[in-house]
Amino acid sequence: MNIISNIDLGAVMTAAGVLVIITNALTELFKSMFPKLPAQITATIISLVLTVCAVFAYTSIMSIKVEWYFVAGAIFAGFFISYTAQFGYDKLKEILKTIGGRKQ
Repeated sequence: MNIISNIDLGAVMTAAGVLVIITNALTELFKSMFPKLPAQITATIISLVLTVCAVFAYTSIMSIKVEWYFVAGAIFAGFFISYTAQFGYDKLKEILKTIGGRKQ
């Protein structure tokens, strides 16, 4: 079965966005519970675990045999999810502060 031709790019982008949001939420939760944990390492670990679990869930739901490159791709994607979660959240806060500061 050719898995590449069966992938819905919109679903992949939606899943990535959801993973970023969940990573942000869990990182903030862990930061408040364990203030001495470095936020970047925490976000990276959380995103890697979530992304690999999401790939395993997808392959289980779609009854697809897990290949080694699915796990490798999930780990690779996990680093992008982590980066987006770390720096996207900070940029969003800056934008909201800027917009909030202009209202008078």
